[in-house]
Amino acid sequence: MTEFKRVILVIVEGLGLGAAPDAAVFADNGADTMGHLCNHFRVRLQLPTLQKMGLGSLHPRLAARETPVYSYYGRLRSMTSNKSAVEDYWELLGVVDEEEPTAYPSGFPAALIHQLEQQFHRPVLVNAPYQPQHLLEDYGDAQVATGGLLVSTSGGSDMVVSAHEATIDGEELVQVGRFIRRFVDQQDSDRLQMVQTLPFAGSPGRYYYRFARQRTFYLRPPQPTVINRARAVGCPVKVVTGETAFADLQSVLKNTPGAGLYLVPVHEVDRAGYQRNPEDSGQQLMKFDQHLAEVLPLVHPDDLLIVTANHGNDPAFSGEESTREWLPLLAYSPSLRGGRLADRATLADIAATIQDVLGLADGPISGCGHSFRSLLL
Repeated sequence: MTEFKRVILVIVEGLGLGAAPDAAVFADNGADTMGHLCNHFRVRLQLPTLQKMGLGSLHPRLAARETPVYSYYGRLRSMTSNKSAVEDYWELLGVVDEEEPTAYPSGFPAALIHQLEQQFHRPVLVNAPYQPQHLLEDYGDAQVATGGLLVSTSGGSDMVVSAHEATIDGEELVQVGRFIRRFVDQQDSDRLQMVQTLPFAGSPGRYYYRFARQRTFYLRPPQPTVINRARAVGCPVKVVTGETAFADLQSVLKNTPGAGLYLVPVHEVDRAGYQRNPEDSGQQLMKFDQHLAEVLPLVHPDDLLIVTANHGNDPAFSGEESTREWLPLLAYSPSLRGGRLADRATLADIAATIQDVLGLADGPISGCGHSFRSLLL
């Protein structure tokens, strides 16, 4: 069996391969991110790196385009009872939580808003469910004029705090996010999964979000994840993200030998999916494919590169939420033969495999997940 020192886990958020067996529970029958991207782009959708890693064998619309040559490939799906980006990530990292998060369909409690205004001496101009772009259209001018805060939600267990970068500097906005996270966590009855701070820029009628400066503050997982276990034994862990993520990853692979766990979340495909923009979704996926092509030659024989997703996000589907779909599992190392893996029933199999590869504590992290390391030959 091949011995690996490093694991690089790349999560292409929103990359779905068709409706999962439980899609009907979430009214997601017919969701198919990859299929609908193929319909939209036809021959324009070029993904040579992902195809050669096995994606071409995981979806019928891609089957005739390429034969995988150097990776293990398969499908896996989520077993969580909720559609939640936070719980998807927890499951990828080995924790499945069945406790319901707190939803905020009408905005956030008055006590939280009052504390926020008192702490930062800024008015909260809106506290309601809002689509991101509509929020700037309706409140962008007022925010610039007053220096207040725009607080919005999708109606689920998420909060977004926005302000023009000319009225509130980036560090203060980050402090706002940290304050909200601490305050909510002190309320025993609230389980707000995600607080985001998202600055915007531009001028009236032309406001736009600065996604590269977005910060996210997550609810703490109820149990230790594979990240916690790696750090507990002194294994280096690094999250590589932002505009320079792939340049940074290339630098790591070139210049940082030895054991480690590197996580690379890729947000752009997911972001376009939420906006129901198939053109941008496909363009972002092709851009990722190009980045991946630059990374693969730097992967060492004792590295294991895993490419997967946390959920689907079909840009041609109804609604504004992620979609319950099968997800890709691509595992590559120059030392591996490659081949088909059977479908897997939980994202936690990835955490179990990482745990196995890095020699962390024995046993599944939270009673779920099975390692596929023994299948990688």
